[in-house]
This record gives sequence, C-alpha cells and structure tokens, in this order.
Amino acid sequence: MKYVLHPKSEIDSRIKKLCDQMDGMDGAILFQSADLLYFSGTAQDGLVYISRDGEATVMIRKSLERALDESPLNVRRLKSLRSLKDDLGISSGSVIGLELDVLPYNNYMRLKKILPDTDFIDISERIRHIRSVKSNFEIELVRQAAQMVDAGIGSVRDNLAEGMREIDLAIIVESEMRLRGHQGLVRFRRFNQVLPLGHLMAGEGAAYPSFVSSPTGGKGLSLLHPQGPGYRKIKRNEPVLVDFAGVYNGYTADETRIFSLGPLSRELEDAHLAALEIEDAITAKLRPGETAQEIFVLSEDLGKRRGYEDHLGGPPAAKCGFVGHGVGLEIDEYPVLGPVDHVIQPGMTVAVEPKMIYPGLGVVGIEDTFLTADGPAGRLTSLPREICRI
Repeated sequence: MKYVLHPKSEIDSRIKKLCDQMDGMDGAILFQSADLLYFSGTAQDGLVYISRDGEATVMIRKSLERALDESPLNVRRLKSLRSLKDDLGISSGSVIGLELDVLPYNNYMRLKKILPDTDFIDISERIRHIRSVKSNFEIELVRQAAQMVDAGIGSVRDNLAEGMREIDLAIIVESEMRLRGHQGLVRFRRFNQVLPLGHLMAGEGAAYPSFVSSPTGGKGLSLLHPQGPGYRKIKRNEPVLVDFAGVYNGYTADETRIFSLGPLSRELEDAHLAALEIEDAITAKLRPGETAQEIFVLSEDLGKRRGYEDHLGGPPAAKCGFVGHGVGLEIDEYPVLGPVDHVIQPGMTVAVEPKMIYPGLGVVGIEDTFLTADGPAGRLTSLPREICRI
C-alpha cells in the first residue's frame, strides 16, 4: 500500500480533454479538491488555472511543499487572490470557466471583485462528463478499490452474530478496509451530502428513512449524521444490509450484499431474486450508445411487471430516483442511471444497485460496480450475489 502519484502523461491527457471543451472560453479556474486533483495531481489547498492553449498553473496556499512533490505541473505559491489577474496573466475581457455547481457564492463574488472585467461561465457539467470516462490508470485504481470492498464485506460472514450491534459489525468491515488502505472517507459532490464508509443496518433499521441520496438511510449515531449503522442489535431471520464503498488512492468501488442469521421470509427471498434479475437486465443494456434514461426505464418497467413497483428504489413517497451511478474520485459521478440523458461510453465505472425497500421489515437487493466496454460490461466487485445465510 502506498500513495499512487498521477503520471504527467495522465494529467496532460485530462487537460487536453478539458481544453477541447473550452468553446468560447479563455481558460478555467478550478478550486474543488477532486477536480484539482484530477487536473493537477494534488489536492492541497489552492487552485489550478488551465488556459485554452493547455498551459496549466497550480497555485497552492497550503501545503506548497506537498504539492511540489505530488503534482507534475508548474506549482507556485498562492499568496493572495488579489493578485490573481497578474499572477495568471488573465487578459481584460476574458471568459473563464468555474465549477459553479460547487463553488460557494461568497467565493464567486470575491472573484468577481478581483476580476471585474472577466465573464464567468459554468464549466462543471463539462468536467463531470470528462471525468465519467476513466483511463486505464484510473480503472486499475477502481479495480483495487473493488478488491478492498470485497474483502471488507466478505469479513461479515465470519463475524456476524445474534445480538451484536450494527455499529460493532460495521467497525469490523471498516477496519478490514482501512488495513487495506481505505482513505477513511467517501467523497460526495452533491451539496449537503455526506457519507460514512458504508451503510450496515439490519431488519427495519435498513429501511429507516433519511435525507441521503440513496435507496437506504438508517438511523445512524447522531442527529447531524442521521444515516448508516446505529446501536440496534441484530436479530435472527432478518436481512442484514451491508453496503460499503472501497476507496483506494482516491478511487471508489461500491458494493452491497445481504446476510442473514437463518432464513428470511419468502416475500423477502423472492424480492432479492427479483433484484438480481433486474441487475442482470441492466448489465445487459449497460453498453455504449445506450442512455441512462433508457436503462432506468427498463429497470422500472421490469420492477413493475414483477410486482415490485412500491419497493424498488424505495416506497412510493420516498424513491431515490435512480438505479445506479458512476463512481470514481466521488461516489456520485456521471453517468446517473436515472431519468437523464447521459450516454453510456466505454471506460465508465458504474455502480448498479436495484434494492427493494420494505418499511418495517428491511431491505434486500444488490449492488455491484461495473466497467463498461465496447461489448458487455464487466463486473469488478466479485462476491457471490445470493443472500449469505449463516
């Protein structure tokens, strides 16, 4: 286990893709940590300026020493934003792209004051689509993350016991992944969305609602972080949802498996089999040229035909609105397998998660991370998909 630095060829390729998307712009100033890492190789506190001709300058407030070690680009100290125009050579009347989906309003207004004769436009959608297609370098890191989460979830079989608390079992899974290099957090781009390393809840606890953009919620351990495992004790003959994200050197793989101490009810067993069928149908359609909306409609139609319309993705009043999502430096990357026009391309790493939510009973279903290719998508997470009965 070690830091994996981003080769200059990798960074140069990413910068070129962004420059190719700079129609009508003179450059882009990027502040958000994941984008900063993606286009510069470092996530230290600062910014990267990328001009339309491909010249890139990294300016770091803290820590400059680390950024010099991590980034293959031209790295300089950021003393003050007030001198940004001269430091970056931004001409009067320039049009500059910003990540307006995540840049705080106060920061935006400060830039407007510092660069009063500059026009700013949103470049965030272009960045998110560029990042949705992974290079071979990135795919290898996602593969490592998949092996990590396989090991973490796989540890449940030997440790699940009647009467243990959800949080105690979650600690065992998290420890297994941390020992394999998990960074200790999962990044979410969406505003006000945060995640624990995973959701591990049993019985009705897994179907307990929460704000998080996920089919499942859970009570959690605090009012400020009301999701994930809590203090509830695990019982026999109830589904134990184990949904975790492995993160290896920044890159994510997402996986869910269901465990139980003894058999479940026939209703839940059948619902799990239906979820596997829906995953198979999605996987067969997860090919270049297909749209996320078509895949989402397929899953919804199949769920309805099988009689799970009121359970797939959540109960009627609380559906999550998607059946899969891209994974990479963040867990909510493009494409979103929902009612959007994202087009599937080769090289996307996509978590597919048809889950059946039964308020008062629990959650069954599946989640795997797939790699899209010219032909069928390949599954990167590899644990057996059936309910693991202990």
